[in-house]
This record gives sequence, C-alpha cells and structure tokens, in this order.
Amino acid sequence: MSLPELVLPPEFALPPEFALVAACCRWPPSPARDAAVRAAAAVAIRWDVFERVVTQHRVAGLVHDGLRRAGAAMPPETAARIAAVAAGAARTALAMARETVRLQQAFDGAAVPALFVKGSSLAMLAYGELGVKQSWDIDMLTTPEAVVAARHVLEDLGYDLRQPVGLDDRRFQRLPEFSKECVFFHPRLGTSVELHWRLIGNRFLLPQINRGQPTQDVALGGAAVKTLQDEALFAYICAHGTVHAWVRLKWLADVAAFLSRRDAGEVERLHRAAVALGAGRTPGVALLLSHRLLGLAVAPALLAELQRDRAMVRLVETALCCMVYREGTAKFPTYSMPAVKVQLSHLALVPGGRYFRHELALKWTSPVDRAQLSLPRSLDFLYHVLRVPLWLRRIGGRALRKKPG
Repeated sequence: MSLPELVLPPEFALPPEFALVAACCRWPPSPARDAAVRAAAAVAIRWDVFERVVTQHRVAGLVHDGLRRAGAAMPPETAARIAAVAAGAARTALAMARETVRLQQAFDGAAVPALFVKGSSLAMLAYGELGVKQSWDIDMLTTPEAVVAARHVLEDLGYDLRQPVGLDDRRFQRLPEFSKECVFFHPRLGTSVELHWRLIGNRFLLPQINRGQPTQDVALGGAAVKTLQDEALFAYICAHGTVHAWVRLKWLADVAAFLSRRDAGEVERLHRAAVALGAGRTPGVALLLSHRLLGLAVAPALLAELQRDRAMVRLVETALCCMVYREGTAKFPTYSMPAVKVQLSHLALVPGGRYFRHELALKWTSPVDRAQLSLPRSLDFLYHVLRVPLWLRRIGGRALRKKPG
C-alpha cells in the first residue's frame, strides 16, 4: 500500500541540489536509497550549489557514502572535495568520541552526574558507526545542583568558560534559574562542550526529561558513555530539531536513521511515548519531515492523524522554508522574516496556556544579560526595566564590530 504524501503548497518544491543531498541522507544503505540518489542526480545539478548545501547542512559523510554506493555521475573535482571533507569529519568524529569517553570517566570519577545527548552516543545508536555523522561540539547533561562541580571538572580537564564569560562560582550557580546551558572550550583540543542542566529552555516542553530519566550505556571503543533511554532520547532529538526549525538536515537525518530499522508500529509507539513525555507536536513534525524528505516509512493512519493538525503542518512548512533558505546554501540572518517565523513557531510547539505563557516570558529574557547583571533576587525586577537598553547596547556593539576600519 502506498503511503499518503504530505500535501504542501507549490512553493515548497525542493531545489534539485537539496533534493539530491536529502536522497543521500537516507539510511541505512539500500537499493532503494541508491535508486533515490540516482533519480535525484538525473536532473541538471549545479554542483557548486550542491557543495554549498552539503556544507551548510553538515552531511558530507552521508552524502559521500550515498553518492559512492549509488555510483552517481558527478564532476571528479566535486567528488574529491566531498570525499576530503567526509574523511576530515570522520577523523573529527573519532576524536570527539575519545573526548566524550574522557569526559564521562572524569565526571564519574568525581561523582558528578553527566550523560551525553546527540554526538557520539547518538551516532552509534542511529548509524551503528561514528564515521558518517558530522559533529562539532559535545552536549552534556548534568543537574542544576551540580553545575559548579561540573564546571570544576571541566576546568580541571583544560576547558574554559566561554559563554557567558567572567562569572565567578556564585554567579555561575544562579545560571540554572534563567538559562539552560553554557559553553566551555578547550583551547588545545579545539573542542566545545555545551553543558546543559536543562535540555530545553521552556520547562513545559519535555518537563519529565530534565531530571531523573532512566539512562542507557552506549559502547564507544572499549568504554561506554551514558545517554537517555530510547523513548526520552527520541523525544529530545525531535524537540531540539523543531525548536531550531530543522535548519540543519543532519538533525533530521539522525532522527530518520534512529528510526530506520524499526517497523511502523515501533515508530508509532515511540511517537506516542514522546508525546506522553511532553514533546507536544515536535515528534509529529519530525515524522512528517522524515517521511517527506528521507523516505521514512510511517503508518498511513498516523500520517493522516498528524496532517489533520493544521498547526503541525504549519510547523513543517516553517521548517522547510528554513531548510531551503537560499536554496539550502545558507542559514537565515537573525533579523529576517524566516527568523520571525521561527520565533512565532515556538509558541505552537505544545498546546496549552502554561507553555504559551512561559515561552513568551523566555522571548523577553536574555540569559546572557541576566548572568552578567547578577542582580540580587530582591532586585530581579530591575532586569525588566533594563532589558531594552541592554538589547540596544548589544545590537550597537555588533554593528560597531562589523564596521570596516
């Protein structure tokens, strides 16, 4: 039985270069993927545009694998450049896996809670190998109570706090009150670590995952690292991608690969479990996009159910607009119409007034400003008075930094 297609307006026709990249991102390798790649490559492809799409969506490993297995004809110089990028990404993936193991062992040794999402652990669960998934940072989850201890472990390993900068331990301890993460950087290794104590900014999106979720061990070489169990992990990667409007095809490829060896019944079970964990419309958006772009098999009844939710379809449309911005070759600017659409889309991710009100409050708040100000709790109300002047100062500073000379 053929699956019903997601019906979208004509303006959502995919650029041929993006369509070819998407065909290469299907997983696992199969005759069906080879046929999809060859069909997508049979039209006139602007190979310079194609390479820019690959770079923007960070899928060189998948594209190299897809083109090579399908035997698709392409300019030799393009093939060589993509192969070189894919090889570099594979080396980086191995280095990131080693560093992930080092971090897990250091945190376990210090008795500081830590698990990993996305990155190396997800690569093994989704693809069964490290070499095809392209990553540039490491995402860790600890608890709000352990943030200072986690900072000290990272600093002992050679990491520096990069965002927000200049916080002593007292101010750092308050970050979980108005933020979900911070960024550390290792200057010698060139590795960034995003330290989370909450995976999603809005407390009413995935409220059950932020603490206390069961974990699973994922083997990396001769060691193991912790990540969320499948239901919670699926819910998170769907929420993360939808919050960011799926601007990187690599995130959607991870979701589809994670589901690819499961039958339609298991896919539906994971979707229901994610909704029960508070993921709202985000797993539905991920399934519709994965079916539309990556050929993921989804039960017809579930597809029809998802498409009846007009808010969900609008979220899919917003994601497609963002993914193919400038034909898929660039990310939209911070102050642009696609960016406005993404901000508005956040209001519809979870039905209900509590989520909506909290999301509006988040739109008003700048975690960086609040961390730098570090007002006493009794004077927190002053932040709302200073919010606009601080925003204007930040925008003015960016403009000055961009001014030539």
